[in-house]
Amino acid sequence: MNPSTDILKLTWKEIEALPKDRTILFLIFAPVEEHSHHMPLGVDLILGETWKNKAIEMISARNPDYNLLTMPPIPFAQGSIKGFPGNLHVSQRTIYRVSCEIIDKIAEWGIKNIVIIASHGEPKHLIAIEEACDKINKKHGICAISPMGAFFSYDELGIDLNFPEQVKEQLKKYPNDFHAGWIETSAILDIDENLVKKDYKNLPDTKVEEKEMIFPDKVNKKIAGLGHIGFPRLATKELGKLINNNSAEYICKVTLAFALRLDFKKYQHHSLYKIPFLRTNFIRNVLRVVGLIIVLISIYLWIKIR
Repeated sequence: MNPSTDILKLTWKEIEALPKDRTILFLIFAPVEEHSHHMPLGVDLILGETWKNKAIEMISARNPDYNLLTMPPIPFAQGSIKGFPGNLHVSQRTIYRVSCEIIDKIAEWGIKNIVIIASHGEPKHLIAIEEACDKINKKHGICAISPMGAFFSYDELGIDLNFPEQVKEQLKKYPNDFHAGWIETSAILDIDENLVKKDYKNLPDTKVEEKEMIFPDKVNKKIAGLGHIGFPRLATKELGKLINNNSAEYICKVTLAFALRLDFKKYQHHSLYKIPFLRTNFIRNVLRVVGLIIVLISIYLWIKIR
């Protein structure tokens, strides 16, 4: 028996009748996006769906009282990789506005536990959705969380993800595996090895330091003609199983903590959330301040001249 229910198969009366405190709705925000020569455009969506489904099975086994709902994923995101056909990237502001409006409407149904699985590691994408959750939580009371920003920046936040030893060793030897490298390739091999082109082991390494990731133009030059950031040749199905189970376990853990409102706040934001220029409205806010200063100076000069 499927432990979750697709909202597309429910009537509005059935949604209205749900016990809202014991209902959890999952929503995926991830892009259609290039993943080098060896993987399809839907990698982030496939990973999000897999992690969600595995997490739902775990939650259902541990807390069968919850009603677990799913809905179709939102197939676009903010992204900085350029020059590749197939990318469906939009602005950070678009992600913020769309996620705000969607989460707001779901909250209006009375759903108290909305879990966003943003299975795409771009910080601005994650931060935009976190900002949207913050806004809706202020409006409706705590009802939404997007915990993948904390997942992708676990080290900086001091969160222990309890990685299996084999994954820890690989992360230590081959860090900075940011996109379509051994991490994502391994995860897809575990899900469906037919989705990975057989020559992935022949692809060259593309080494990008973490500090370079804030300079998209520099990164795009390094990966031109390829599209991956990291070491796809090191991927294995065995690592993929460990990665997928670990990711689902994290989502399960955070979801239950959020539903119970116990020790969930450390999972609400990416480690870079507080950096002003990474926030959605940074440029607009700067322009507003500059505009206000100009107006005040103009008024002062006008008064002085008179």
